[in-house]
Amino acid sequence: MSEVTVIEVDVIIPVHNASSTIKEAVSSALHQEIPSSPQQTPSPLLEAFLKKYSISVTVCCYDDGSEDESLRILQQIKSSRSEQRNRTQTGDATVGKPTEKSVEQLIPSRLILGYSKDGKARGAGFARNRAIEMNNPLLETKVDNSSCTEESSSIKFLCLLDSDDVMHKYRIIEQTLYMMSIVEDENRERTILGSTFNRDPPGSTWHYSSWANNLTDQRLMLERYREITILHPTWFMPLAVWLRVGGYIEAPPFDSGDTVQDICSRNKSSGSPFLEKCLIHPKFDSLSSLRLAEDLRFFHAHLQLNGILRLHRTSLATVGNKALPLVMYRHTESNQSQSFRTSRKLLLQLRSLAFQNSVIRIDPHWNIDEKRFVIWGCGRDGKDFFKSLDQDIQERVYCFVDVDAKKLNAGYYVHNTSDRGSGMKETCNVTESKKRRGNARKIPILHFSFLISDPQVQQAVRSEWVSNCTTEEKTNFGRIDKSKSDNTPCSPKISQPKKKQKTHPTNSPLVTILKDRGLDRKLLCELPVVVCVAMYRTNGILERNVEKIGRVEGKDIWHFS
Repeated sequence: MSEVTVIEVDVIIPVHNASSTIKEAVSSALHQEIPSSPQQTPSPLLEAFLKKYSISVTVCCYDDGSEDESLRILQQIKSSRSEQRNRTQTGDATVGKPTEKSVEQLIPSRLILGYSKDGKARGAGFARNRAIEMNNPLLETKVDNSSCTEESSSIKFLCLLDSDDVMHKYRIIEQTLYMMSIVEDENRERTILGSTFNRDPPGSTWHYSSWANNLTDQRLMLERYREITILHPTWFMPLAVWLRVGGYIEAPPFDSGDTVQDICSRNKSSGSPFLEKCLIHPKFDSLSSLRLAEDLRFFHAHLQLNGILRLHRTSLATVGNKALPLVMYRHTESNQSQSFRTSRKLLLQLRSLAFQNSVIRIDPHWNIDEKRFVIWGCGRDGKDFFKSLDQDIQERVYCFVDVDAKKLNAGYYVHNTSDRGSGMKETCNVTESKKRRGNARKIPILHFSFLISDPQVQQAVRSEWVSNCTTEEKTNFGRIDKSKSDNTPCSPKISQPKKKQKTHPTNSPLVTILKDRGLDRKLLCELPVVVCVAMYRTNGILERNVEKIGRVEGKDIWHFS
């Protein structure tokens, strides 16, 4: 009889002031099941898996300085389980109704706790690292990357969960089965596996949920600079992934005397240039912000190190089941929610820095001879992206392109170079104002058709644009649709009453002759492009227009917004 390989899954739950939800979250992790009932017929894939592997779960909770009853609730759960285990071992279990779940269905599980000794919170990244270390006492030996191969006697996975979310009863077996049966052996050590999820309350963050639940594996990579393409509480990964990245970012205590520059210097001396350049923003991060966005920082560190993203979409453990949302993701808008406390500006700066370091500065399609590039979209997102770039990268922006007649009529985006990096508007007298205008850079705004190399396609696009601009529907052409009639692929349609569109006076000036502003037309057809217009929000117009310029996604065109 061949030896069975042990698979250990650590469920990592950082806890901070979660007394209202922590019991349900921990219970869902402790009561994971393997399908065996007649209602849930095991699949041949699961039956083959169970002949080769055994599986156990350790729920690792670290309380990060909670000021409520979170730690006491966790201690009660642990004590209750210990008492129940003792009664079972001594044969003194209470006689009553049979339990709903047989012992054979439940995955063996245990709960271990850790907590801040000084009672001070250090942030979710710090808490996750401590929770991971609790069940891995030999981490200082740097577990070998081969620790998660089939030849090993044991395999270790990390399963992430937030303290206000709930796991589906088959989450552990589904994601483990996917990792061991679907992901190629040579790629397993570099893979973060996510899953689909549902929302509580239903319908909250509807657009993000629909988008994230329907991305293909290819789109997970191609849209990675728009958002985190795999929801953090659904991550399932080998311990080796965490080790390779170096763990989650940790902010020092506020009374440590450290500065962000000190941390950057230590990272630089450690020999990891990525930690210096991408995980910590030397200009916009502070000791407070280092406690935020730990998932985004880890996500891009993983991808920078040639990491892989995959998404669990359909049931593997049972026959005939449709797609399983393996996590119920709660939406909370309060100062206790880290995502609510993380500013849009911080996320933009970190994503921009990751894009610069991973694409603009090193990709040959973008960096040969300090190659220029184009920003598609001169609205808020495009301008914010431009302003987030390092000054030397800003100088390489050749132009903006857009479809909006008002922006095209303006002709230029005026960027005051003297205000770069100020982060705020300052009052100034007339003389200072003139100096600033003198320092301003005028960046041309062109119609996107100048990026098309085929003359016939270019002319057809321009004719269509002029036609739309001269009809009553001109204000709708290519505009962002903010209703819930979401047009994300495979997403459900949600009907909403149509809002009355504002119309411009018929005598308002229109741009019908498109100008190149003196730019090199041949060069425009060759330059790489960053698209800063939201996808799936223009009834397909943006996606069709992007296709017409003949760039290749992930090569010489990336979506950022």
